[in-house]
Amino acid sequence: MRANLFAFIAGLALVAAVPAARAEDAEILQKPEPAAILDIAKGFGSAKMDRDDNGDPMISGRIEGVKYVIYFYGCENHENCKSLQFSTGYTNPLTAEQANTWNAKYRWVKAYSGDGSNFKMDVSFTGGITKANLEEQFSNWDALAGNIKGFLSGG
Repeated sequence: MRANLFAFIAGLALVAAVPAARAEDAEILQKPEPAAILDIAKGFGSAKMDRDDNGDPMISGRIEGVKYVIYFYGCENHENCKSLQFSTGYTNPLTAEQANTWNAKYRWVKAYSGDGSNFKMDVSFTGGITKANLEEQFSNWDALAGNIKGFLSGG
C-alpha cells in the first residue's frame, strides 16, 4: 500500500512539473509586433525595419547570404497585423516544374513559378503563438535559405 501511495505522490509531482517547464515559454504572441520580429531577425543575420508600398511594416534582411523580406499582412492602419510572410525572389524565372520539384522536397518554404522565382513561408498568429515557435519559424527559414541558393544554382 505504501508503494502505491509513494508512486501516486511521485506521479503528482511530475504532473506539477510539466506546467512549470512550459512556463518558461508562456509568452503568447497574439500578433506580430514589428519590433519583436526585427529583434528575432537580427539574431539570424542582418535585418532592418522598413515600410512596404502600402505603408505597412516590412523587414528586409539577409540570412545565409540570401536577401529576404518579411511582409506583414492583415494590418489595420499599418499596425495590429495578423500574419507575416517571409519572401525571397530572384531575377531568373522559375518554371512550374522547378517549383513542383522544390515543393515536393521541402515542407515549410514554398516555391512559386514565374518571374522573380519567389520562395515564401507564411506565419499566422491566429490564436497566438509562442515566442519559441516564432523563433523556430526563423530557424526553418534560415535552414532552407542555403538550400534555395543551391537549388537555383543547380546543386
